[in-house]
Amino acid sequence: MAASIILTVLGAVFLTLFCLVRDENSSVKALLLKTLTSVCFVLAGLFGISNGAALPAGALIVSGLLFGLIGDVLLDLKFIDKPNADMYTYGGMGSFLVGHIFYITALFLVFDLTVGGSLISAGITLVLAAAVVVTTLKVMKYDYGKFLVPAAIYSVLLIFFTVLSVYALIRVGGTAAVLFTIGSVLFLLSDVILSMTYFGGKKGLVYLVTNHTTYYAAQFLIALAVCFIPVLG
Repeated sequence: MAASIILTVLGAVFLTLFCLVRDENSSVKALLLKTLTSVCFVLAGLFGISNGAALPAGALIVSGLLFGLIGDVLLDLKFIDKPNADMYTYGGMGSFLVGHIFYITALFLVFDLTVGGSLISAGITLVLAAAVVVTTLKVMKYDYGKFLVPAAIYSVLLIFFTVLSVYALIRVGGTAAVLFTIGSVLFLLSDVILSMTYFGGKKGLVYLVTNHTTYYAAQFLIALAVCFIPVLG
């Protein structure tokens, strides 16, 4: 666990440097610092497994973290290679979608969630996702364009991950559930901020910093959760 904490601190250093050099157009230097930050949360998860976490669930979480790293790289490449921006956006969204499938699968494996509770969670998710889509389209006037369908699908998985994490916390409790829940909420918050810049026309340093800070906090908390899986038996 000590190694995972050290990597988290190192990731915070790289993230700070990234926020200092990153602007709305990104750069190779910013991409390198962002990649190093993401490598740190993947390694933090791997060290969690090496310190005794249940391998199947730990491997799923690390796989989700790895797809997060891929998504991070792709979403910054869209600003560097602008002629292919749409391709990178699709790829980034797809990578995070796959990552959340791994996270959700890990939740079922670690917390032994019931069918009834999972179905209720799914129902809550659909209601919340529909409310988000309608609100952002009709009230906030977001322009999703060609990304409406993938954004809607990703939103469903992201919200489901958050709702399931809360369910796991209520049903089982424990440090891992706490870390998953806080991480999932921060992940959701980071994507709310990101959607404001991608589809809502918001610009500025405050959005860039808050988006990346909440996102990386989420990923590192999820990575640290791997260290506490054995506590759940």
